[in-house]
Amino acid sequence: MTLDLDDLIDAMMNSQQGVDYYLNTKTGEIIMRSEYLPISELNDIENELDENWDFILEIPDQREVGGLSINRKFIWNLPDGKAKDALNTALNGKGAYRRFKDAAKNYGLLDRWFEFEDDYYTEYARNWCKDNEVAFTEVPKIVYRHATRRDLKTLIDLKKKELGIQEDSLDFELERYFSNQMRMGNLYQIFAWWKMKIVATGAVVWNFYPPTLEQPNGRKGLLVNFWCEEEMKDKGYLEEITKRLIEETKARNISEIVAQSNQNELLEKCGFEKLDNSWVRKIRLK
Repeated sequence: MTLDLDDLIDAMMNSQQGVDYYLNTKTGEIIMRSEYLPISELNDIENELDENWDFILEIPDQREVGGLSINRKFIWNLPDGKAKDALNTALNGKGAYRRFKDAAKNYGLLDRWFEFEDDYYTEYARNWCKDNEVAFTEVPKIVYRHATRRDLKTLIDLKKKELGIQEDSLDFELERYFSNQMRMGNLYQIFAWWKMKIVATGAVVWNFYPPTLEQPNGRKGLLVNFWCEEEMKDKGYLEEITKRLIEETKARNISEIVAQSNQNELLEKCGFEKLDNSWVRKIRLK
């Protein structure tokens, strides 16, 4: 039996008063016992736990993992100032965790907090498995979503990473570019999130060309803005993003995507053909 560490972390983070999680070390199954379930279901779960008790480990809940002390450790690492004071104040009284997240968001620290919390739970879960001699594996779980206008700063930062620049000289032009493209609905960009941060991205821009018999609406897709964390390049995330961009292009009744990129292996995997200095993917429409 090998346990997926993310499943264990989910159980730790989702535990609450009246909801407990258990691990069957023989099967690897995580069992949820909730006082809010119908009596018949609750009885079945308790019988299952009793019958397999020699193989059952109770999974630590939020309070055992650290509770609000995790938040305080995060605050302790912040420099003195308004943000630190606001987060400290937020932890007083009922509803502290919600207020803490609101304050972190107000000071632009929410993503940083989520990453800190995730790292803390991950390390705790690893140690728990080792202490209890539970074999585990860590499988990165990627969440894909497309960018919205609220992601403007993120789009600018990712484009600068792709270009390998740090200075702010292009920020104004990049902001104008992304704002115009998103306002006109011509840009569809996908983020791949892992452990509360973006590790890969790619986009398609739909440009207008003179209409042809093959493409009467005069639009073609152009793959742009591809970037991936160096250590994640062999995980297949850019390939998954490209497939999703192709599906979105097909849904918009556009039959051709062009790429001017050095991602040769990726484009070949996704059905692109090399024509002169470009890669082209024809899409069969219904």
